[in-house]
Order: sequence, then C-alpha cells, then structure tokens
Amino acid sequence: MHNRPLHKTLRCFGFGFVLAGLAATVAPAWANCELGSVAALPVTMRGVRPLVSAKINGQDVEFSLSSGSDYSMITKATAEKLNLPRDMLPLGFFVSGSTGAAEAELGRVSVLTLAGAPLRDMQVIVADSEPGQGSVGALGQDILGVFDVEYDLARGMVHLWRPKGCSGSANLAYWSNTMPVSAIDLDVDYFNRRFERTRIGRTKGPIYVNGVRLTASFNTGAGSSIMTREAAARVGLTPNDPGVVKAGYWRSLGKREVQSWIGTIKSFKIGDEEIKNTKIRFADIELNDADMVVGVDFFLAHRIFVSNQQHKLYLSYNGGPVFDLSQTPKLIVQGAPPSATAGAGSASDPLEPEPTDAEGFARRGGAYAARNNLTAALADLDKAIELAPTVAEYHYSRGLYYRRDRAPVLALSDFDEALKLKPNDPFVLVARAALYMANNDTALAVQDLEAADKASAKQDDVHLQIANLYAIANMSAAAIHQYSVWIDAHDDDGRLAQALNGRCWQRALSGVDLDKALNDCNRAIRNAPKNASMLDTRGLVHLRLGELDKAIADYDSALALNPKLGWSLYGRGLAKQRKGLTAEGAADIAAAVALNPKLPDEVTKRGLT
Repeated sequence: MHNRPLHKTLRCFGFGFVLAGLAATVAPAWANCELGSVAALPVTMRGVRPLVSAKINGQDVEFSLSSGSDYSMITKATAEKLNLPRDMLPLGFFVSGSTGAAEAELGRVSVLTLAGAPLRDMQVIVADSEPGQGSVGALGQDILGVFDVEYDLARGMVHLWRPKGCSGSANLAYWSNTMPVSAIDLDVDYFNRRFERTRIGRTKGPIYVNGVRLTASFNTGAGSSIMTREAAARVGLTPNDPGVVKAGYWRSLGKREVQSWIGTIKSFKIGDEEIKNTKIRFADIELNDADMVVGVDFFLAHRIFVSNQQHKLYLSYNGGPVFDLSQTPKLIVQGAPPSATAGAGSASDPLEPEPTDAEGFARRGGAYAARNNLTAALADLDKAIELAPTVAEYHYSRGLYYRRDRAPVLALSDFDEALKLKPNDPFVLVARAALYMANNDTALAVQDLEAADKASAKQDDVHLQIANLYAIANMSAAAIHQYSVWIDAHDDDGRLAQALNGRCWQRALSGVDLDKALNDCNRAIRNAPKNASMLDTRGLVHLRLGELDKAIADYDSALALNPKLGWSLYGRGLAKQRKGLTAEGAADIAAAVALNPKLPDEVTKRGLT
C-alpha cells in the first residue's frame, strides 16, 4: 500500500520510545557494535499471512505484517465494528496498491497496544480492503521503518533493533557465524513520516532476473512474489511464451483484479544468492518505481535483517522452496559451504534452537504449513497441544492442517475440540461446515453456518465464506442473503467482483430478481473485464431474460477465454436452439455434456430447458 503525496498534518504511530522496555542486546561480529532490542513480536503464519497480535481500545485483534506498505491501516469493517472515529484524509492524499487505488479515510484509535506498550491517540489509514485470515489491517513502514528489523518468519518472530556504535560496514547479521549471509544495498527512497517530521525508508533494492537489473519491493504483505508484466517482458517472459500458463487473478487494494501468469526464468539473483531455473508469477500490476514484489514466500525461506540505518538488507537461506510454486530449483550461495547450496525444496531447515513452549511450537508449525511442509507442521502442533491442551486456537490450526493433508476425520475431531473450548467461534464453525458439506452432511453444515452467522457482526469478513458454502449447497436464498451482508460492508474490497458474481449467479440460477442480477454482473465485469466465469454468469442472466443475442455474445467471450466452460457451452446451445439454430445448438450442448455429464439434470432442475 502506497500513500502519496503526504500531508504534514497527518499523524500516525509514534515510536519515540522502547516498546517493551527490553534491555537485551546482541553483539554482531564488529568492535563496539551492539544491537539493542526494542521489541520481539511473535508472528503467527495463518495461510500466507504473517499475523501479529495487538489490541485496539482493549479489544484483541491481529494485524497483518506488511513491510511493503508505507503506512499502517485498519479495515473499514473493523473501524465500523469498533466505532472508531473517522474523518476525511487531507486533500491530495490517496491510497493505492498494485492493482489500483482505494477509497480511504483517517481513523483514530484511543489506545493501540503492541508488544505490551499502549500507544495513545493514534491516527491510522482506514480502507476497505481485508488482508484476510482474521486480520483487521496491516502494520507498515511507519512502525517497522523506525528501527532496524529482523524478519525471522520461519521461526515465527520479528525483532525490532536499535543499533549502537555500528559503522556502515558492520555486518549486522549477528547469526552469520552459523549461516552464510548475503547483503545488498537498499535504494534510498524515503517518504515523510507524519508525526515527527522524520523520514522513513522504503525496503527496496536491486535484484537480477535473467541477468537484467530490476528493483524489488520486499513486502511481507504479499502472499507470493510477483513481477510486473512490463518487467517480465524486459527479462524475456511474456504470456504467449511456450510453457507460460494462466495463474488466476491477482488483486490488491481497490476493486480491480488482473490476470496473472506463471513462467520459467533462468536465473534470480540477489546479492550472492542465485536461484536457477525457477518459476515466477507476473501480472498487469503497477508497483510505484519497483519492478517486482518479493513476498512472504521468499521471507519464509530466509532470515532477513533490514538495516534502515545502513540502508542494507542481509539475508540467509533457511531451506525449503523460495518461490512457492511447487518447484525445487537449484539455489547457489557463492562462497558458502556445501550445505548451503541444497536444492530449494530441501527439507533440511536449520531452525535452531528448538521452541521451548506451546506458543513457539505453534508459530513454527504455522510457518511450516505456509511452506507446505504439513508433516513438520502437524508434528509441531502435536507438541503445542501436548504442552497446552486447552488452547482452542491450536486445535483449530491443526484441524486446518489435517484438512489440507486429506485427513478429514482427524480434522473434524480437532474442530470439535476447538468448539468445546471456545464455543461459537465463527471461523471454526465455517471450517467444520465445509467438512460436513464435503461429506454430504448438509443438515449439520447448515447448523454450523447458521451459528457462524449469529456469532458474527454484520461487518465481519466471514460472511463471504458463509455465502460461498451456501452456494455450494445449492441454497440460493441463503447464499444471496450472505453475499448481500458482505457486499454492503465491503463496497471497495478487492474481492467485490467475486462476491457480486456469486450473488448474480445465484439469482440467475434461481431466476429471481434478474434486473438486480444483471446489475451485479455488470458491476463485477467492470472490475474484472476478462474473467470468463463472470461473462458466463451474465450470459445466463441474458438467457433467462430472453436476450438471446446478448447471451450468445457473453458465452462467446467466456469460451474464448476458457473453452472448457460447460455452462457456457450448454447455455449457448440453448440460446442458439431458441433462435432456430438447431444443429449448432445441439453441437454446443453435446460438447457441454461431454465435459460434465451431470449438466442436463442441473439445467432441468433449474427450469432452463
């Protein structure tokens, strides 16, 4: 998230003091150089989101860690739920991400508690963009950039340091006696901090892709690393190259989403570390003077020290995949011992010392799960539950890992236990409902979804998950209601197009409120004009309305993007037959049935024949 230009009257988190009063220091291998510990922030990986616990006006919350955001942010839904005062941003101030701008306001927090320290009368950005995974917002460079920062996500920790007596040539990677360290100079690119009129540096620096120098933004707020399409072209990678595949849609702040692709690059080099023949994601995104986002997948594979004082970034390879695209490329560290040049898919992760408490095992388990090492993740959660069997969160997390590991019975047992310890937790209820639904236990699933709805505020993000599950259960009325609850509270969210499409589809299937359905589809397609599923949905609305030429046009566009959309083939076949093009219509319907033999029954049930 970038916020420019800056207005000098806008204040944010002021860290002119030691957060937790910690006196601990470490001594890098340099005379008279000491790192004073400002704060140690435990980080829990939930999916690909690194979450930090905090309090807003005494309410327990979790923030996503976002080293690529200039300023910290709270979601609009959270601001409404907690009744935070809000006002307009100063003239000329706006909030933008890689896929466009977002509407934003200035919010006020009476007390923000982070790392045990109460920070009073804080002002924050309020924007309608959910980081997901239960996060209420993002902690950005206005906090992280004040100090030197060590990102140790594989061990579930972020440390804030204050260096003393350290020259510009001192190696601040104090662990370098046990692991090889590479270093790069960060670009000196500042933005003005709003409170003390000081300047904070952005974490950007040089990388080399296929030998071409690019600028990378190092951002823990991005779930995966991604290049701009323009930068990809500069290194010889385009969507039409052999082996390049579509990789879904990418979205950031705002309502727009863009197509992304995955292709192979010969080399990715940062400092002395080089990765050979790896896959990388790229998309039509804008990064404000950067060519690539180096995301949390890279951070999980490295221990990283960002020295805002020296304008340097130090990194050591932990092991495991560097870019989480199911690849095992060769990783080379110049001048490193043989153990440091293991394949990037190696299971040898030097995560010493071992955790000593349940929280430590749970955090490390989350990091393993984020890197798709479910065996290690489950082992750590077993240990965490052994040490602290009454913590509901540990059972919930292990249940999620069991579900990913295709062990639904064990997952269900953990979800049951989590709900005994913490009844009516909406996230656990929704997770259990998904398991019930996968097992065709629709009645039990609906009970959990109804309970999750009752336990959630109308602004809560969980309503989108509830809506999607009702849609899977073919319960259109309930799905439409839940989509409406979510849309009303998230009218500028990056997932708005998906939610509008979901509501449009349910109305189209049911044949109800077709004028409203068409409006939903039109809004969705404005935000995602090349999304085949949304064109397919609008085609069904036009078919229901008897607008046959418009239906065929939408189906043609959808099938041009994805030729294997069964509903589009069947719908186009019906439209053609109604226009008297009997043979052409029959051919489309036959092609649809070949893709999905159950389609005729579904079409008949929906009254479309």
